[in-house]
Amino acid sequence: MPDVRPEKTTLALLKRMLREHGRDFGPKYAVAFFFMAVFAGCTSATAWLMRDVINKIFVEKSTDALFWIPIIIVPLFVVKGFASYYQEVTLARIGNRLVAATQKRMFDHLLKMDVGYFQRTPSGDLITYITQNANAVREMLNLIAVSVGRDLLTLIGLVIVMISQSPAMAVLSVIGGPFAAFGLKKLVKRIQKAARSEVLSVTTIVGTVREASQGVRIVKSFQLEDVLRARMAGGIDAVERLGNKIVSVQARVNPMIDTLGGVAVALVVLYAGSRSIWHGETPGQFFAFITALLLAADPARRLSRVHVQLAATTVGVRMMYDLIDQPAKEDETAAGKPPLTVSSGQVEFKNVSFGYEPVKLVLRELDMTIPAGRTTALVGTSGAGKTTIFSLLQKFWAPDSGAILIDGQSLDDVALASLRSQVALVSQDVFLFEGSIRDNIAAGRRDATDEQIFAAARAAHADAFILGLPRGYATSVGELGSQISGGQRQRISMARAFLKDAPIVLLDEPTSALDSETEQLIQMSLKQLTSARTTIVIAHRLATVMEADVIHVIDDGRVIESGTHVELIRRGGLYANLYRIQFADKSQAAAEA
Repeated sequence: MPDVRPEKTTLALLKRMLREHGRDFGPKYAVAFFFMAVFAGCTSATAWLMRDVINKIFVEKSTDALFWIPIIIVPLFVVKGFASYYQEVTLARIGNRLVAATQKRMFDHLLKMDVGYFQRTPSGDLITYITQNANAVREMLNLIAVSVGRDLLTLIGLVIVMISQSPAMAVLSVIGGPFAAFGLKKLVKRIQKAARSEVLSVTTIVGTVREASQGVRIVKSFQLEDVLRARMAGGIDAVERLGNKIVSVQARVNPMIDTLGGVAVALVVLYAGSRSIWHGETPGQFFAFITALLLAADPARRLSRVHVQLAATTVGVRMMYDLIDQPAKEDETAAGKPPLTVSSGQVEFKNVSFGYEPVKLVLRELDMTIPAGRTTALVGTSGAGKTTIFSLLQKFWAPDSGAILIDGQSLDDVALASLRSQVALVSQDVFLFEGSIRDNIAAGRRDATDEQIFAAARAAHADAFILGLPRGYATSVGELGSQISGGQRQRISMARAFLKDAPIVLLDEPTSALDSETEQLIQMSLKQLTSARTTIVIAHRLATVMEADVIHVIDDGRVIESGTHVELIRRGGLYANLYRIQFADKSQAAAEA
């Protein structure tokens, strides 16, 4: 069933757009309307002159008229041409500014959305929102502006000319209006459905290109070219098919209007001819009317298509507002809260429960203390909830119940930006932005000097390989860091964390992508990074956490064991079992070698 809520109708969308953009763009649209009015006036004056052209020149043979009428016609068309140019340029500039403002607004709102929104929404949809749907705002407003400012004013002027020449012929010329209105109503419903489907098909194309680009190694390794080729072909064929359908439906307006227009012209010719033959009326009146009627055909045709075209553009506008109207949870939670003050850096989880789905909890009444200035390791099997703990600590998600505190301050009671400024993350899934190595390191602190950036790189043992690259720190990392190796990406990530200099450090398998030699270097860097800082480490390789001050063993969302490595081995629980399995595997591998 279609959505017919008032805020979703075309008129309601138009009112909202005018309310939001009227103050900024109203004066500029007024300038465009002025030039449109000049254009409409010149067109109407051209039709008006036809009466004198016929009667004065061709019937009365007036030499004076032969002189002054052409003198009027030339500047009339010159003014009309310049008016057309300026209204088109003005509207284009307004439209470009409007698209830019809308895209900035959408992206700014997008950055305020929580992590859950990004996980629920495919990136292809978001790209389509920012690109295609932002253009729909310009198309809709420009369509209204051109229709009202140029076509409607031109049509009104020509109708005035027709009525002034012959009211009876004017009535005959609009006899097909009700039939046109009925036909247009039928076309609008079909165009809305097709336009929505076209947008969704474009999303398929964008998503497939993204997957092919970012997953090219997997695509080629598993020979998935045919799969992506078929998916892309399906999306492209759908867009082509729907585009043809939209054009076909829109183009049906032309034969309908031309047919009704032909009937109107025939009736006018019949009436005017009879008046001229049997009542002796001069032909100038008829030619002026016919000129006005023929000139009115194009604006009338465009106006008749406005409703159909609006049906297509409102789909994009509606989807744009669907994004903007999504509640920005992070923006809401940050309002008016004091900044987090980290004195020592103790972290506490008190009776915390959380699930990505309401019926499936990942953490179950978790109680855990992370001592200040110490290194705490989280150990457990995959899916136990370790990474979720990191996400909650950075408030990517909010607990369903319980509280998380840093130095006694609940995360719910402090400003979100201040919380994240106090935490540095080094993850096994390193993300690098497209740009230079310097830019990616500086993401940790955008006001850092070059010397601070170089020092952070040296601390992460990244300086040597960076200086060995052709452009050094100016070297581009490529999309998702594709131009450098996994180990190099990890060291750049480490440098970013060094530069941030946060009192709380989160390490999620930070050495998983490194060779043994590089891992030793990074372990040395980690000791420097975590010195006197509250550090939480997630590691599946227990050799990397044996020296941790405290080890919490997580299982099924709860802490089931806590202690040092030696204490947990003596206890003979899950940690001791995991340790035996890992080192038994290593001993067996060494024996087989």
